[in-house]
Amino acid sequence: MKALRSLFTILWLMTLGASAQTAQPAVASRLKQMEEIYQKELSMRHIPLLGKYLLELQRLAATATDKQPYLEEISRIQQIIKLGGVVDLIAAQQSPTGTAPLPTPMPAPTTAERRQGTISLPLLRATSTSPASAVKATTTPLSAATWKIEHLAAGTYDIVLHYSAPSLAQPLHLQINFGGQVIEKYIGAERATKDASTFRFFRLGSLTLTSDQRDGTLRLDIASKSPPQFILKNVLITPSRSAAD
Repeated sequence: MKALRSLFTILWLMTLGASAQTAQPAVASRLKQMEEIYQKELSMRHIPLLGKYLLELQRLAATATDKQPYLEEISRIQQIIKLGGVVDLIAAQQSPTGTAPLPTPMPAPTTAERRQGTISLPLLRATSTSPASAVKATTTPLSAATWKIEHLAAGTYDIVLHYSAPSLAQPLHLQINFGGQVIEKYIGAERATKDASTFRFFRLGSLTLTSDQRDGTLRLDIASKSPPQFILKNVLITPSRSAAD
């Protein structure tokens, strides 16, 4: 009888152990999902701040006698933005140099993607520009630029440009292409800015997506009979509140 009780106890303990092992993958999966959400939230907050820092570095590098330290820092920040923009501040504080190690690439999301709020496309993140030098300095007039958009949910969005145009002797023809849709509008002298360092917002128009767009390319073209006079800082894609201009 004692032998049977001992055998029963051993089998019961083995069953409990097997149950615990079965629960561990579920817990690990849930923790992984929580970590991915946390990393994504950090990325949304860090990238705009890093973008402002990068613009300031580029401005300082343009006038510095010794450009190398600025160029090295610009390269490091660009790499951080490329890898998701999540900076480990604790690691930076503990580092002897005060510099955080580069983040590891963010994992692909395993949960359903949420609808975006406003998407910011700064010129410094453009995949190509014309002229090519325009991406390095927001004081260079622009005639074309493209951006990669990984995901944009179905819906209606306004396209807003943050720009400077100190001289508009001739109207500029602005055109956006994305997801098989084209938005175009002319911008005249009434939209000029007082100088190249003054920026204002201009709602170009709206586009409606009937389905989610993934790995899309947004292209902006600026056509003019005279040399380009359009300086771009940012393109904003924001959920539309009104269909009126």
